[in-house]
Amino acid sequence: MNENKKPERQDERQATLGMSFLVLLLSIGILMAGILILKLSPHIPILVCTFIMVIYGLYLRIPWSEMMNKAVESISSSLEAIIIVMTIGMVVGSWVACGTVPYVIWGGLKLFTPAFLLPFTVILCAVMSTLTGSSWTTVGTVGVAFLGIGISMGIPAPIVVGAICCGAFFGDTQSPMSDGCNFATAISGAGLYNGVKGMLCTNCTALLASLILYIIIGIRYSAAANMGAGEQIEETLAGLEQGFHMTPFLLLPAIVLFILLAVKLPAIPTMLLAAVSGVIVNVICQNDSLTDALGYLMNGYVGNTGVADVDRIITRGGMNNMMSTVALMIFSMWMAGVLQRIGIISILLDKISQLVKRIVPLVFLTNVLTFIFSYFAADPYLAMTLPSKALEGAYDDLELNRNVLCRSVGNAVLFAPMVPWGSGGLYVSATLGLAVSSYIPYYFMGYLAPLLCILFAAIGIGNYKRKPN
Repeated sequence: MNENKKPERQDERQATLGMSFLVLLLSIGILMAGILILKLSPHIPILVCTFIMVIYGLYLRIPWSEMMNKAVESISSSLEAIIIVMTIGMVVGSWVACGTVPYVIWGGLKLFTPAFLLPFTVILCAVMSTLTGSSWTTVGTVGVAFLGIGISMGIPAPIVVGAICCGAFFGDTQSPMSDGCNFATAISGAGLYNGVKGMLCTNCTALLASLILYIIIGIRYSAAANMGAGEQIEETLAGLEQGFHMTPFLLLPAIVLFILLAVKLPAIPTMLLAAVSGVIVNVICQNDSLTDALGYLMNGYVGNTGVADVDRIITRGGMNNMMSTVALMIFSMWMAGVLQRIGIISILLDKISQLVKRIVPLVFLTNVLTFIFSYFAADPYLAMTLPSKALEGAYDDLELNRNVLCRSVGNAVLFAPMVPWGSGGLYVSATLGLAVSSYIPYYFMGYLAPLLCILFAAIGIGNYKRKPN
């Protein structure tokens, strides 16, 4: 954590606490003003913040080339995630065009009622992401389908997306097969199974509380459905039947995906094969030409059923529709790289870490820092690393098990879909077609898990003590 505390070059100035705080505060103001007040896409505010940090870096006599080298290193670390974003765009376009997603929506409308759709969405997404270790795969497959079902039942899209994210990112935080879970348990020093144990009490409680809230919301929309949404459901069913040949064979791409995930094939070839299986099913079942079926991988599918609501639901996917997301990921990681090189985070953390001597303020500070760095590092892994390395000594001084630290920094995975310019928020927004700000109020896990961490620390639940060596 102290790697940037001292200047890396003899002629380099050391970042000061006052200037570091001022630069960070100015960046916060620019991001908030640009996104919330001016309603801009995050691209330009992120670029402005990056250049403010670059100017401060030049003032510290850090060469432009060194800041760019750190930015390139940061961008390179996210290259696999960028490729996955593009391949999942291909999967969504292929699965909608071949009928897999429409078939799941069609079957779901016949099977579910609004009262139980939201809690069932949370449970199924939680199970799938826990088994696969991937929130992104869950959002891009069953998430797309359940969004269509929810909209057709008259449930507002932001509420459905909140439920999808609740389940998907719970599994990503808790599953031993998830990169996020493994990183949190490793960087905190808790160890995998000890770390998972530490996260269970808060995450499962937060998931259960979220389910109760979604049941209450679902009952409300069930009453509304009985007063007129039934006609909308019938219209949606008719539109889907008109636009696609419905047969259980359309589930073949989903079966292929589950098999590939079960044998633990890497994510990128898994997504590519899932997309190809959609192309094959499209040609066989929907009688599209091979040229058209392959074109959906690039450009996505545009609905033409003649029913406006149905067309809006199924117009999705394609690699081209992910390019804005890819650009923002690159800009975000550029900013994160410059932020690391100029060293202002190190200065701030070194000062803060000396102030914490009791468990409740310590857990509170860990969660707050994890949340802040999730926004400014635009990367959950960096957001877990910085508080862990700054505060691990404080946890040891209080003789706390490292799984208490793991539970707090692991919330960075849950914060991911709340960051408009972070990879998680960008991916959910691009895949499901909603701005991050629209679904955040209904993403209950993102609020409840950190609040429960602090509450449990205060009342003494899960404050595991360190075992003597």
